[in-house]
Amino acid sequence: MKEINSEELIDQLSFCVIDLETTGGNHTKDKIIEIGMVKVRDRKIIGEKSFLINPKMNIPEFIQNLTRISQNDVKDAPVIEDVIEEVLEFIGEDIIVAHNTSFDVPFLNSVLKRLKRPTLENKVICTNVMTKHLIPEILNSNLNYMSRLFEINHAKAHRAHDDALATAELLIIYLNIFIEKGIKKINQLYYPRNKFELDRTHITKDNKQHVLKILKDLKTPTLLTLKGERGLILAVLPLENPCEEIDFTTEILNDLEWEIATIRLIKPLLEGIFQFNNHVSKYPEETKTKIINYLKTRYKVNDDQDIKKLDKIDFLVTHHLITDQVIVYPFLSLNTNSKPIFKVPAQKKKLYQFLNNQISRFEGHNKGRRKHLIHPELVPLIEQFVTERSEQNKFLFLERKFIKDNKDYTLKQIEDFIKLDDSKILFPKSHL
Repeated sequence: MKEINSEELIDQLSFCVIDLETTGGNHTKDKIIEIGMVKVRDRKIIGEKSFLINPKMNIPEFIQNLTRISQNDVKDAPVIEDVIEEVLEFIGEDIIVAHNTSFDVPFLNSVLKRLKRPTLENKVICTNVMTKHLIPEILNSNLNYMSRLFEINHAKAHRAHDDALATAELLIIYLNIFIEKGIKKINQLYYPRNKFELDRTHITKDNKQHVLKILKDLKTPTLLTLKGERGLILAVLPLENPCEEIDFTTEILNDLEWEIATIRLIKPLLEGIFQFNNHVSKYPEETKTKIINYLKTRYKVNDDQDIKKLDKIDFLVTHHLITDQVIVYPFLSLNTNSKPIFKVPAQKKKLYQFLNNQISRFEGHNKGRRKHLIHPELVPLIEQFVTERSEQNKFLFLERKFIKDNKDYTLKQIEDFIKLDDSKILFPKSHL
């Protein structure tokens, strides 16, 4: 029996993307005011349908402001009973897709129950949930933001037809990604965990040349992790510009008896150095020494130079791989296994609370003593790296004494810093 390929597997499926605008979030009391539907087949939009619906109740003012649907817009529109048959006929037996199926599908089923009709039994896919599996570190996955990241035209947010169209475009992008990454089973669409992440790819030892081929095309910070039998980490190699570091990468690949190589996009390289630090004690001694010496040579580290930069840093803020997200490293008490991420400005209150909590813990529980879990051999490397990159708008340093007395200016500094992001990779549109 011929094995079906990924493209054939996806293109045998038919999807109906739906979006609802309603008078509120309670599906037992609130009513639908607009329905948008888009049919997708062969990764193309092949049909569209939308309705304004008269809810036979007042539309709250905040809903009118959000959707730009007024009471006057729906006064002559059909009631849901008059269009439900057309809605169900358009959906048919397709897989139902929405950017928040936990809202749209129960709301539609509530209408069907009220009309004493059978509820929907279609398979359901949520592009919002799918996003969180494909981009695990994303903090905001709403449709408007995803449209911005993937450059999808989405001019009228919170209008059912435009939201359904944007969701359909996002679905098509994801379907193409599943094909590129070699999807084997349909159920992987519903739960794409630990296999299709856009920031990484996993390659087996029998495909070593493919590892090198990918790295030769990358000009942005990358982390190469090599695992042996039973998932034992043999090496973590932070690469700032992989295409220029192929010779050393090849040497490491040839030295070790690895089973799985994972290539992961990172930002900044400091994250990769911290990941190297997290496992350094487990590496074969020869490998550890070789990588440390390579990094020290590459970044011109002088072991005799007494910089002591780490003793002067309270907080280091740096750009995350995802636009508008930042990583905040608290050097007052630094655990390199932890990576606090915030989206600015959306989470600026949460970020400021994090800074204050770290300061309080440092001044109280830690009694003003700095703690960090950095391997002694890596301290000079990190100090040199941080010192060098601080002059290139790669890092923002914040002082604890200033933070406590200058909340608004501290947050403005971070917002201004975000605008300095000169990323060469537009992730997730560009991905592995």
